[in-house]
Amino acid sequence: MSSKLPDEDLLPEHPSLHLKDGFLCVAAPLSLTEACFAVPAVRALHHFRPKSKIAVICPDFQEALWQGVSELDYVITYPERATSRQIARILSEYEVSFVSAICWGGGEVAKAFQRVDIPQRLGYPTKELGKHLTGSIDVFTEIGPIEHRVRYYLNLVQFLGGEPFVRSSFATKPLLLPSKKPRIVLAPESEYGASHEWPLENFVDLVERYEISEGEVDWIILSSKINPEPSGLKQLLGDRVEDYTTEWDMGETLSGLRSCSGLVASDCELAHLAGYVGLPAVVVFGPNEPEWKRPLGKQSRVVREHVACSPCYMAKCTVDMRCQGEVTVAMVLEQLKLAVVERNEG
Repeated sequence: MSSKLPDEDLLPEHPSLHLKDGFLCVAAPLSLTEACFAVPAVRALHHFRPKSKIAVICPDFQEALWQGVSELDYVITYPERATSRQIARILSEYEVSFVSAICWGGGEVAKAFQRVDIPQRLGYPTKELGKHLTGSIDVFTEIGPIEHRVRYYLNLVQFLGGEPFVRSSFATKPLLLPSKKPRIVLAPESEYGASHEWPLENFVDLVERYEISEGEVDWIILSSKINPEPSGLKQLLGDRVEDYTTEWDMGETLSGLRSCSGLVASDCELAHLAGYVGLPAVVVFGPNEPEWKRPLGKQSRVVREHVACSPCYMAKCTVDMRCQGEVTVAMVLEQLKLAVVERNEG
């Protein structure tokens, strides 16, 4: 699938694909990374259908993220492992009756939309989703340059007649004033597997070099939702850092990021949350492709050395982790200094 869209002249022949005004429910993607990529499309839907009331239905751990999207009228949550029957019950008992729904992929929410018989259910005609839709949006695949994943979501809005590729779709709230003493977040772990993680000893070296060059810093370690145990980096750095792994929930993480001076991360969900709030960040990419999956926003700085075997997307390296090994501390340090300056000047 790519951004090749049908002629506008063809759209009137498909009235079922004309998004109805009224109460619209959008299914949030299940991962935090994909949720962050879907946010601009949800904003674009609001500007495209200003008379509609828009809700997002999401797993409960995402609630704070979607509550921060001011273009939404409602945020509906369900337990992370809920069945379609349970989600349908939540929807049927909600305060409004939805006339339309958008779903990005198959799963329990798509089944629930069909169970409660939302009249208009739109999405891509994938194998898992197509059978639950009343209208399929087919965006044809073309061979060409790699496109960022955010286009998967924005293309659907464009097909419906919206103009999603505008600045307002990517706007973020203003960051909070940073403290006088810099607070920099370290996020060494990745949900995508060990091969996506920059070596811990490099983080230690980075901390030492940054303090020698720039002075004292309040270092904060944040770990992923799926790995709530204290990071091994905490053990290496000891009392030089604070570890908020088991203390910050999603809301506290987002507000905490807004008040920090910068972030250094492996390719992980926390890097995308930094992009969501607009925090300048340095993200080390290894087996993943930044042109496809880099965090959103110009303030997100990617450091990557393209090696012969990348991108491989593998969770566990079968060679020698050369894509991570060739990203030097000096390269990341330079970008971190620039990110902090950008934050202070912003």
